[in-house]
Amino acid sequence: MSSFGRSIRALARSNDRRFIELLCDQADLTVRALQVVEKFGRAPGGNDELVDQVKAIEREGDAKRRILIDELAHTYATPFDREDLFALSRAIDDILDAANETAVELAIYKIGPPEGFNEMAKVLVEGATHIRSAVGELLGHPGVAAEHAVRAKRSENRIDGLYHQAVGSLFDSEAPMGQILKSREIYRHLKNSADRIDRAADEISVVVIKRS
Repeated sequence: MSSFGRSIRALARSNDRRFIELLCDQADLTVRALQVVEKFGRAPGGNDELVDQVKAIEREGDAKRRILIDELAHTYATPFDREDLFALSRAIDDILDAANETAVELAIYKIGPPEGFNEMAKVLVEGATHIRSAVGELLGHPGVAAEHAVRAKRSENRIDGLYHQAVGSLFDSEAPMGQILKSREIYRHLKNSADRIDRAADEISVVVIKRS
């Protein structure tokens, strides 16, 4: 192979790594945000500070996504289809947005985390961690990435069961209706986060299938 050909291949590999790094950065921030959301269950009195932390992480995630979109617009060769890179980046960003919405509403409603919150938040962190692991393996070990995507989807299934159990118990309780409605909204946001994890896992599976 000529030196020119080697240079082109080296540049392509560099671009590939750059996109994966940006996706990994987004996924890392998502895990961090959900870890902060999980802290609401252990320190409900620190809502304002925790909300500020999630908001800061969400802004950082938006910045990473803007960089990735700009890179897509100015890069000739990409490791995967441009549409798939864009969709995966958007799906990861959607998880982060959902985490931010959960934190904000916990603060607005001025209620402690409802029953079952801790367990649901823990499962969300696990699911987001699998998304992060999957993204990191997309280039070198797509089969491993697919396994992590499957585990992320299992997290969504667990959240679905926990959600229905929590909402059922909530309406069987004797809590004031205002508190019941607020708690249901928090549960809904947690489930929404899980749904977005499931969507990100699907986008990862699309990339893996196209590379196989």
